[in-house]
Formats: sequence, structure tokens, C-alpha cells
Amino acid sequence: MPYGILPVTETHASAVLGGSRVTVEFRALGPVEAVMAGRPVDLGAPKQRTLLALLVSQVGRPVTVDVMMEALWAGHPPPSAMTSLQAYVANLRKLLEPDRAPRRPATVLRTCTQGYLLDADATDVDARRFVEHAKAGWQARGQEQPQRALSEFEAALALWRGQAYQEVAAVPCVVPEVARLQELRLSVVEMRCAALLDLGAPEMAAAELEAFMKANPLREYGCELLSLALYRAGRQADALEVLQTMQIRLTEELGVDPRMALQRLRRKILNQAPSLDRHPTPVLPAPAGAGGPVAAPREGSAGPPPAPVADGEVFVGRETALRQLTEALDAARAGRGRVVAVSGEPGAGKTGLLRRFTGPTGVPVLWGTCTEHATAPSLWVWEQVLRAAATAFPQYPMPRPVAELLEGDTQRPADGTEPSGAALRRFEAIVRYLTGLSRSGPLIVVLDHLHRADPGSLRLLAHLAESVPASRLLLVVAYRSHEAPVLAETLAALARGEMTRLELEGLTPQDTRALASALLRREVSGRTAKELWGRTDGNPFFLREVIGLLTDDQRLDDPRAVPVPVLVREVVLGRIARLPRPSVEVLSVAAVVGRNFDIAVVADVVPVGIDAALAALDTAIAAGLIVEDQRRLGWFRFTHALVAEVLYETTGRLRRARLHRWIGAAADRAGTAERTAERTAGTAPHLLSAAEGSPAPAPRASLSIGG
Repeated sequence: MPYGILPVTETHASAVLGGSRVTVEFRALGPVEAVMAGRPVDLGAPKQRTLLALLVSQVGRPVTVDVMMEALWAGHPPPSAMTSLQAYVANLRKLLEPDRAPRRPATVLRTCTQGYLLDADATDVDARRFVEHAKAGWQARGQEQPQRALSEFEAALALWRGQAYQEVAAVPCVVPEVARLQELRLSVVEMRCAALLDLGAPEMAAAELEAFMKANPLREYGCELLSLALYRAGRQADALEVLQTMQIRLTEELGVDPRMALQRLRRKILNQAPSLDRHPTPVLPAPAGAGGPVAAPREGSAGPPPAPVADGEVFVGRETALRQLTEALDAARAGRGRVVAVSGEPGAGKTGLLRRFTGPTGVPVLWGTCTEHATAPSLWVWEQVLRAAATAFPQYPMPRPVAELLEGDTQRPADGTEPSGAALRRFEAIVRYLTGLSRSGPLIVVLDHLHRADPGSLRLLAHLAESVPASRLLLVVAYRSHEAPVLAETLAALARGEMTRLELEGLTPQDTRALASALLRREVSGRTAKELWGRTDGNPFFLREVIGLLTDDQRLDDPRAVPVPVLVREVVLGRIARLPRPSVEVLSVAAVVGRNFDIAVVADVVPVGIDAALAALDTAIAAGLIVEDQRRLGWFRFTHALVAEVLYETTGRLRRARLHRWIGAAADRAGTAERTAERTAGTAPHLLSAAEGSPAPAPRASLSIGG
């Protein structure tokens, strides 16, 4: 899977290598690229690029003429091969040292007795930085600094754009290095997921590891991490199935038994060993002298308020939502049960809010999470709630219909329907059991990710809600806002009682500053926080991922230059992949237009009729990716700048240049009848961007800018 490019300046490269001679940055974790003074270098003909890729793969080591001939002409060089090779070397020297005086010895691509070599001190190769980030991540995890470890692993993976040394990956002397880097990349993916588990994010780790294991089915450590992540995410059966599948695969394909760690993990899961429970490492600002210096606040600045911590995770903001939840719990304590519905976009922090709220209450909490990555039996989320109830209240006998549900003695259709009123009798038994438990004191029932619930679970929820007002139950459900239509009937049933709705929006710029300062363990300026907020709209998930890549002062000064984090990219692409193809095509063009776009211009470029373009956008709006501009008719907006960034980056450079040209022309046509200053200003950037593919639009861009 391709990863984003992590920009590195000459200053950073010098710092990495500990010297000051670095003049060229090479990107070899994908198609070979060279960057000088922040600008990409045109590397010329394919064979010339291949030669450079070979030299980069052996940086600091001589490459003989014979090896070059083999790589360039597959062992069958023509009579003019030596002349061509010398010409390629001469061209590369001009590109890499354009200011070198005539007859002055080359310092980047040097001649040696065996052939040629790239000077290691004058170059910075992303493959070396990848290894350094990986080592730093392992060191941080060994020092129980999971947030720093996650940041290092993210930075390492962000350097990948395809196969390492793509042009020469099959050359014999390069094959071992390609294999080493690929194996290291797989290990970094696993360690990144381990860091996610350390930070208490098993759902995120499980989603990544499931895809990883499909591509690498014999990775035993990946299997171990996936099983642990599934168990901590409340998917015990799935965790055991993963281990069983690995055992069968190893036995039948390789004739070996799983390593002891997998066998021990299986026994622990079967016994529900307490050691498997999540114990996230706190991510707190370290006191001075306890593990390294902490940046002191600037003089005259009060700095952001301290961030409270829940479950070892930094938590900020949400004061209004916490107050409303507390008021609902107080009502339940007084015998007036309440239902609270918490909604928000993906990554808004619904689960984090509920963990923060329930942690210090001292009230028993029965938590159920609806599964997404597997087809669960009917009432699966309620099984989790009822098992938690049996553990929390062992002194209260469980009614037989409830016990039968947990023991699996009943056949339950996937839609939750059962003949002869059996479902209603079971529902009544569950309702009496839960409301009865609340007689001795308030009780909180949480159903997370409700939008994934099966029909039977939703019917039971509606049935329980009718009895909540006369109990001491606080029933809290959480779901994604854009998934509300599938819950319309259930939400209507909940609304007939005493229900409080909480819609979580993005964090404020002040909360963003507090979160960044706590995670980075240093004060973050208001300007940096504002730029972080502008790029993420305060979405806590996006914020945490972007903040994790702010590893140096330069990035703190310009967080807009931080690449899209890998996990954010995968989440966004996963949501886009669920859209129909016409919607993806329209969104891809819209992302090149910009975060705000005129649908008439996009429809002209795609090209489709305006009605077809609007129909395609309806699906994206329903998915929460696009919103309509209420001030300008026909204009729309990506809900997050990062969504537009991901789409833009996944569009090839040549296609982007062509799209910019077409967008500029379409904007001109759209503005013919009534050419406004806004359309004029909006056309010029596209014409300038189009000039990368062809210089023809540049004069018109200059005229547009000039008015």
C-alpha cells in the first residue's frame, strides 16, 4: 500500500546525518526521486533513472561498470553501451551539482577505481531515515513512551510510496536490501499496531491488523497482536478464530506448531485472564527532571490549561457534554432514569467522552460495543452487557431466559425474529433483570457504535427504553451522525421518553491547543493550534494523528506541511471506497478544485450533467464527507480539509496537472455570463498548477492575476 511522502528539508537531512555537506535528498522507497533546495529534479530518460536508482541503493559503496551494464541492458549491452553509460553519468552530475565549475572534481557522484559511487555524506536517502525512525520507535516503546513510539512508526511508514528501489529491485546486488527493507516495514506496521494497543485503541489496531494479516497470513506476531486487539475490543470469539486459523495454516502448510506465545494467548483468552485487559500507558507531561527536559512556558504567557486524563489518555474539552451526562446520572440516582444519545462524525471522540464520563462516577457500567468487522449473531451487543451484569452483580440470580441467551441454548435468526412471542418474552426477562439491578443503586448501560447494531438489538433497546423512566438506569447510546437514517425508527422510539441528545462537534481552538501541548509535552503557540484546528476542524482523531507527526520545531512552526498521517489516509480511503464509483469520480475532481467547490465546474470537468453530479454528491453527503454551502447556491464543501488532501494526493501528478487546466477552463466558462472577482481569482491557481504539465496556460494565469 502506498504511503505519503514525508518532506525533509536540507536542514533536516543534515541534522539526521550529523553533518553539513548534504546537498541532495533521494527518495527511494518507491520510484526514485531527487530533491534539491526543496525542488524535484527531472532525472531524464528511463535508463538514466535506473542508473541513479542503482547508485542510490548502494550509496557510499562503489558500483562497478559490469553491475551497471547488467542493470541497464540485462546482460546484453550494445556496442555503444560504454558511451551511453558515460553520458548518463555526465548528465546526472550536471543535475546533482549544477553549480560545479568545469574540470572541478565531482563531490556527489564520484569516480572510483571500480566504477562510480554516490557520496554518503553529500546525500540523504529516505531509506536510511526510515530505519532511523524505526529504531527510535522501538527505543521509545522499550522506554514505555507509546505516543512517541507511535509518532516515530508513523513517520517511518509515511516515507513509503511503493516498492523500495522500484527501478532496480530485481538486480542481484539490490535484492537483499529490498528484502531487508520490506521485512523491516512489515515489522514497523506490527509495532505501530502494538503502540496503538499500548495507547488503548484496540478497535483501530484490529482494523489495521485484519487487513495486514490478509496480505501476510503467516506473520505470527501480527496474529498475536490481532487476537489481543480483538479480545480487548470485545470480540472474544473472533480472537479465538484468528488463533485457530493460524494454527491450521501453520500445521497444514508448513508442518509446524504455533509458537508458545500464541498457545499461551489462546489459553488466557479462554480463561479471560485479567492480564489481557487494557492497561494503557499514561501520556502525561513529565515533571522536570523525570525523563528529560520539558519546555518552559514563554515569559508572559499563561499557556493552555492542563489536560485532564481519563484511562491514561489525554482528554480535553467537552465540558457541556460532560455536564449534561452528569445531570442525567443525577436524575437516574433520584429514580428518574434517562436515555442519552451521543452522536458525532467518525473520530469525534464519542467513545472517549463516555469513558471519561463513566470512569470517575463510581457507578457500575455495563458496556456493549456493536461489531463492524464480522457478522455478529442477533443480540450480540446485549450479550456483552448481560455478561458484564453477571460479573458485576453475582449475588443476583439471572433469569432462565437470560441465562439461555448467554449459554447459546436458543436459535436466534439474524433479524432477531422468533416465533410464538419467544422474542418478546426474552425481552421482558432482560428488561426486568436490568431494571431490577438498578433498584439497589444507579446503573449505567452503554451501547457504543449503535449504527452497527442488528435489528433484534435495536428492538430490545426500544423495549428497554420504555421502562427506563421508572428505573434508576442511565441508558447511553452512541452512533455516527451520518448513520442516523438507519436508526430513524429506533431514535423515534427513544425520543418518546426522556431522552437527551448530544451532538459532538470538533474541539475548539483553545481545546486544540491544550491537547497538542499535553501530547507533545511542551507549550504550543496559539498560531500553531489555530493552524492545527483549521486543518482538522477540531476532529479529535485527526488532531491526535497530525499532532503525532509534529516531531520537531520546524513542523510546529508550520503544521500545514505535515503529511497526511497514514492512519488518517487509510480511514478516509476506507470511507471513500464504500461510495459508488460515480461519487468517487466527482469527489476526486472536486478535491483538485479545492475544499470549497462549485458543482457546475466539477460537472463540466468530469464530464456529467449537473443532475448526475448532484446525485453523486448526495451519496457523499449521506456519508458525511461533503456538506452544502448554505450561503452560495451550487457550492459545496468537504467536511474536512484532510479528506480533500487525501483525494488530491491519490491523484497522479500528470492527471492533476490536466485537471487543473480543465478546471481553469471550466471556471472561465462558468463565469462568462457574470464574471465575478471570485471566479477570476479562483481560475488563476488552476492555470498555474496546470503549467507543470504544459506551460501553455501560464500566460492566461498571469492575465487572470493581473485582472
